Amino acid sequence: MKYLIANWKSTKNIQEAINWVVEFNSLLKKNTQVKNSLDSDDLKIIICPSIHLLSTLKENIFGHKNINIGAQDVSFFEQGNYTGEVSAQNLKDLIEYSIVGHSERRKYLKETDNIIDQKIAILKDYSIEPILCVRDEKDLIPKEARFIAYEPVYAIGTGKNESLKDVLISKAKISPKLNSIFIYGGSVSPENVQEYSNSSEIHGFLVGTASKDPESFIQIASKL
Repeated sequence: MKYLIANWKSTKNIQEAINWVVEFNSLLKKNTQVKNSLDSDDLKIIICPSIHLLSTLKENIFGHKNINIGAQDVSFFEQGNYTGEVSAQNLKDLIEYSIVGHSERRKYLKETDNIIDQKIAILKDYSIEPILCVRDEKDLIPKEARFIAYEPVYAIGTGKNESLKDVLISKAKISPKLNSIFIYGGSVSPENVQEYSNSSEIHGFLVGTASKDPESFIQIASKL
C-alpha cells in the first residue's frame, strides 16, 4: 500500500475546506484509477487540516474507503487544565492519524525530541497512529513510531525537491526499523512524484503546497 498524506498547514477556513472537499469528491468520482487503488487497498489517503476543520472534513469525506482524517499536531498533555491545548483524548473520535515533529514546529515552537516522544506515547495510548517527521538522522525516532516522514528542511515549500538518490542515501542514514513505513515529503508535486513512486523503498508521500489544491492532489494520487 502507498500512503498519500495531505498537510494543509495553517490554511483554509470552513468554507474553503468545504469547497476543497466538494471538488475533491467530484474529481475522485471521475478518476477510476484512484478509486480502484483505494478500493483495492493499494492506496490510503490521509488528509490533515487545521484542528478547526477536522469535524467538517469528517462529515464530508466519511464513506470513502481508505480515506482518513489526521491532525497536524497534538498536545503533549493528555488532558486537563491546559488552556488552548488539544489533546489526543479530545481528538480520538475524529482522527486516525496525527503528524508530530514537523520541522516547522521544531523551528518556530522549539519542540524537542523529548516533547515529540511524549506526544507519540499519548497518541498510541488512544490508538491514534503518529506520523513522525524527521529532518535527518540526528532526529530521535522513538521505538513506537512506525510512520517515518523524511522531510529535508531545504525542500519544504521551496519547490526544490530532493532527488531519489539523495532520499535513499538519507533513508540509509536514518535507518528506520524494518517494519517502518518510510514517507518522503518536500516539494512533492504531480511533476516529480513518479520519480519516487517507482521505488519500493518509499512507501508514500507527505504533501504540503500541492495538497491545498484538490486537482493537484488527485493528480499525485493517480501516479501512485
